[in-house]
Amino acid sequence: MTVADFESLLGEAEADPDVVGVVLGGSRGKGEPVTERSDHDVYVILRDEAACERWSTAHPLRHGDPVEVIAMSLDRFRAHALPGSASAWNAYTFAHVTPLVDRGGIAELVAAKGRVDPATGAEPLDDYVNFYYRSAKSLRDGRPLAARFDAGESVPSFLEFLFAVFGRVRPYNKWLRWELEHHPLEPPWTADELLPRLERILDGRLEEQPALFRDAERLARERGLGEVIDGWEPDVPWLRGDSSNEGRPGEKALHVAPPSGG
Repeated sequence: MTVADFESLLGEAEADPDVVGVVLGGSRGKGEPVTERSDHDVYVILRDEAACERWSTAHPLRHGDPVEVIAMSLDRFRAHALPGSASAWNAYTFAHVTPLVDRGGIAELVAAKGRVDPATGAEPLDDYVNFYYRSAKSLRDGRPLAARFDAGESVPSFLEFLFAVFGRVRPYNKWLRWELEHHPLEPPWTADELLPRLERILDGRLEEQPALFRDAERLARERGLGEVIDGWEPDVPWLRGDSSNEGRPGEKALHVAPPSGG
């Protein structure tokens, strides 16, 4: 099957009464950034498992095909890519996507996959602080490589926290700039402000970390997650970069996030 066959596939789906929805994911579904190498990830949503089996047999899923057909029953699609599910990693596929075929409720299901409960930002926030804390300790103790590794690991957790508190799933890395430019967050979390800061951290310029922590703390407290930050006392002033607090952080080999909420 070639890219040119996509329209034929869509016509077949539109003519099949067992098809209740068609969703195009990835670059093609969002409309950009599309290149000549962009494939079509086509989710064909069917009324029941029997119809799903029929479509899977006629259009077997083969990774790397120009048109990849993912046949899924309506019940399975309802649960797919929701927070906490085994397929939650695929949620961003459906962000900012409009179904090509919708015979009842598919648009609402798609939209739900791109939303998260802001309270779920507590866990990635704690993970972010944990990695930053480890990085700061290693830098203080003369282990610059370990400090850089932990600083690098802090960035994904920070991004998951950031998007979660705005009720959104974290975009895939290739989509981060596009997401911030086309669906911006409030300052200082714009593409022009945030991305250079993260790049400096990833480049090993770890003096950037306290300032990012201070902004993250401010956002966390504004969004009702201050208790996560407070769980890192008495080291919070040290993490802020408070020069009046030389801080010898206590050992926290494993830090467990406090309950989320208020």
